[in-house]
Amino acid sequence: MPQKKITKIFNYSNKDLINLVLNIDEYKNFLPWCLDSKVISLKNKNKNNIEIIADLKIGFKSYKEIYTSRVEYDNINSSITVTCIKGNIRKLLNTWKFNKLDSNQCSVDFYINIELNNFLLNILFSKFFNYGFDKILESFEDRAKKIIKKKF
Repeated sequence: MPQKKITKIFNYSNKDLINLVLNIDEYKNFLPWCLDSKVISLKNKNKNNIEIIADLKIGFKSYKEIYTSRVEYDNINSSITVTCIKGNIRKLLNTWKFNKLDSNQCSVDFYINIELNNFLLNILFSKFFNYGFDKILESFEDRAKKIIKKKF
């Protein structure tokens, strides 16, 4: 099972980056291999927690797959947890932990652990995991540069 954990510092506020990650409907416009993204439901579990159910259609060449995930935002801990609830993913645990450094800077602890249902696809996926991870992280950084206004 491929997994990775990194910590990265961003020159954006916690709030701005959290909003970027939670704006799932926009993923199709900037994430590599994301052909479509759609929020199915959004509910406030209480004033500090949000649960989003969303579909992502991912694809590469002739391979296309839709998977449904549960995205849970915890405002008190400034964290987002993503798990798969339907699709070709056997196991998915993806966490984002946002740590405020100052009003315009934060560090993000990012962790992902993923395993596909299909044994052969999982082997192939494992070989390209680091490349894909780097491309996805880079796309979030580029999106932040494009849409978040600096407050300096």
